[in-house]
Amino acid sequence: MKKIDGISRRDFIRSSALLSYMFLPGIGRIHAQPAHLRNLRDYSGRLCYNENPLGPAPLAQAAIEDNASMAHRYPDWFSTGLENTIAGFHGIDADMICVGTGATEVIRLIADAFLNPGDELITATPTYFQISVEATANGAVSIHVPVEPNYIIDLSSISAAITENTKIISLVNPNNPLATIIHKDDMESFISALPAGVIVVVDEAYHHYVQTQDYESCLPYVLEGLPVIVVRTFSKVYGLAGARIGYSVASQELTGLIASSQLFGTVSRMSQAAAQAALDDTDHLNSTINENNMAMNILIDGFVNLGLSYIPSETNFIMVDVGTNAIPVRNQLADLGYLVRTGWDMPNYLRISTGTVAEMVGFRDALESILTLGLIEPIVIPRQFGLNSVLPNPFNARCRIDFSIIESGRVKLTVYDTLGRQIKSLMNSLLKPGQHKVDWDGKDSLGIPVASGIYILVLLQGELAANRSITLLK
Repeated sequence: MKKIDGISRRDFIRSSALLSYMFLPGIGRIHAQPAHLRNLRDYSGRLCYNENPLGPAPLAQAAIEDNASMAHRYPDWFSTGLENTIAGFHGIDADMICVGTGATEVIRLIADAFLNPGDELITATPTYFQISVEATANGAVSIHVPVEPNYIIDLSSISAAITENTKIISLVNPNNPLATIIHKDDMESFISALPAGVIVVVDEAYHHYVQTQDYESCLPYVLEGLPVIVVRTFSKVYGLAGARIGYSVASQELTGLIASSQLFGTVSRMSQAAAQAALDDTDHLNSTINENNMAMNILIDGFVNLGLSYIPSETNFIMVDVGTNAIPVRNQLADLGYLVRTGWDMPNYLRISTGTVAEMVGFRDALESILTLGLIEPIVIPRQFGLNSVLPNPFNARCRIDFSIIESGRVKLTVYDTLGRQIKSLMNSLLKPGQHKVDWDGKDSLGIPVASGIYILVLLQGELAANRSITLLK
């Protein structure tokens, strides 16, 4: 790692930030609840976010309560104490850890550190999309490689897609939303054949749920000094999704670059304490995994009894083919108190997060009633999420953008230039499923006409994303 007057670049940035007090650049129906939770909220049936149904680790919850009285005091600015705890947990140096407000911030930091205009990011599709959005924001190009017919990430095709401009390969392992893993021998062969200058980012948010022996974390590659960055989160098995804590593990040199645009003081005192305590709560971790295994068996038995195909899962969620357009099924499930997800250009599939055993029994019965009693109401909906057309393109004074969404929710449509700078927000609204149109007059957010050139449209809704280039000619 580069040194500045005898101290690390990371320490220099941190000390400078603390002296100046300036931000660094960058930018239902079932009421089964875990007994240890207090101030219960009715989140039963919320099977759409891959959350931990048992709640936070009890030790973590106690730590939050113990630190609540100190909420008037700023936290450890760069989560140094937490980074030391995580490093000790993994048996590595603390300079190899960077903590952020969830894996969300960590992924942004990674993109900011390594992706610039003209660079390429390669990732799978379908997969968790955030890093692709961050790439676009930095002016980089995202290349999406379809998964194999067995729904496993296609490492051979990803390798074939590498060019001299490739800077990052992003792998989500286990993958989201498909819940499949990359086999460890395939990963080893892939990593060993990487050309110089390419970094592999492996998102291991669901690592703890994997049951098969044909998998291993990519942390050993980091310890070997290879250009691999592992991203972890406390949101899933540790039950701290609302506390927002994630971290990266990488070489000291790569970690220094990741942390170079890190904002200080973003992880709260309570969250830092919760994460440190959660690492010690092995009883909660084991209970979570056991509950997940029981819940998954209930779901699979239900699918088999209904004759439904499903993708075998290594996580706390599963994809099932309901044999018809899944959106009406999803809507009927919501009416019965169960929220699940659809999308990813897989129109017949539901993604179901595991809940408590009681929730799974109720969900199984609800799904059976919908599919066997003919409760599905036919509706006319688009089959795919995406940007359908831009007319005219190229355009001179005004263009019309036609896009479709397949579920209700907040939709964002933004124009970027090729350097990744945001030009104008064209849409940031709650929309219903269907076809939608919006015009762009070639002006920025201040109403000033922009120059001729190529611009990028980015459409976002939840975990779905689409982009398309347009050309302005004057």
